[in-house]
Amino acid sequence: MKHFLLVIFAVILSVGLVFSQNVSITDYQVPVSSAKYLLLDANWNWAQSGDTVKSNDVFGRMSFRTFYSSLPFAWFLNGSASANRSYSKRWAYRATVSPEIRKYIWEDMDWFGFGSANVSMEREWDRPESDLSLGGGFGRLINATALAKAVRIEGHLLKEGVIKSYMPKETMIEIANIIERESEYKDLYGPTYEVQWLNDIEKKVKESGELIGDHVGAMGFFRIRQVLFNINERVNDRYYGWDLSAGVLFEITKKYDSLDIGYPRLTIKGGYSYPINWNMQINAGLKASTPVDSNFFKETKAGADADFIYELSNRINWLTTYELALTKLPNKDDDEISHTLISSFIFYLENQIYYVVTGSLTKLGDNATNLGISMSLQYRLF
Repeated sequence: MKHFLLVIFAVILSVGLVFSQNVSITDYQVPVSSAKYLLLDANWNWAQSGDTVKSNDVFGRMSFRTFYSSLPFAWFLNGSASANRSYSKRWAYRATVSPEIRKYIWEDMDWFGFGSANVSMEREWDRPESDLSLGGGFGRLINATALAKAVRIEGHLLKEGVIKSYMPKETMIEIANIIERESEYKDLYGPTYEVQWLNDIEKKVKESGELIGDHVGAMGFFRIRQVLFNINERVNDRYYGWDLSAGVLFEITKKYDSLDIGYPRLTIKGGYSYPINWNMQINAGLKASTPVDSNFFKETKAGADADFIYELSNRINWLTTYELALTKLPNKDDDEISHTLISSFIFYLENQIYYVVTGSLTKLGDNATNLGISMSLQYRLF
């Protein structure tokens, strides 16, 4: 069975190698990289036996992420809010905001100093819980989604017979740069920006020497618009790069008035993103912290996570996430370890609406393993 799975994985990888474009994601080197998304997720569970309601649960979540990365300055903002209500219970909610600012020391190198914060609030708490971190690190994350869209466009044009073969790497990067500058076209040309935007993309296709005929034609423009405006398909965000940082975390407020502010904590964080090919992406992260006091390394909190994203088609994505958490306390012999595995099939419906089927497996310490399955609707505003 193990060998069979390895063969399947090798075949999947070989598809991207045999039918590859002239450009790879890591060819996309840009001085400024940015991205943002806002996602709404909701589900409702109801069950009744005879005249008795057994369950009536509502859950909603909002996730927001944006970042801007350049040399010598970068900033990140992550936020989430969730609310849920179970049958015969009152509403519960949780909200978290995590901003971070980085200042690169040299414009031709990826060394940086950073300041970050976390603020969380739940309904039952007396006040928000917050902390502040200061430190330094090395690395940079690049958003190459524009190039992924250029490659998707190239695939459509090739399939429709608009171009003869794959376009040169330089052309693909130039098309990606035009796609990246959509906001600039909006500012320059107003409501009719799309005309000039698409015309400039067509010019680059002509310059490639691969165009069949004099223009991309109605079908070519139709396929380009499908990709750029997410019509009947979705191009997943594509990132590559890594970073590693270390700093000191200071607690600012605790969630209950009766709790004292703890000692500062030494923290280490790392992130890694790599696109295996144009259909698959992996993302990984790690974090660890220990108090700077007599319990230095005797008390440790650590965690790691990994995502695997596979585009099964233009409308179906498979996302699998694994999370590991470890807590080591000075007065306990055994470490507390938890495992979480979540796998989702995401079906693109229409107008940024997604139908999601999710299975989960959770193992918390010595407790029994929890299995679950859920279905929800998601709406991505941008």
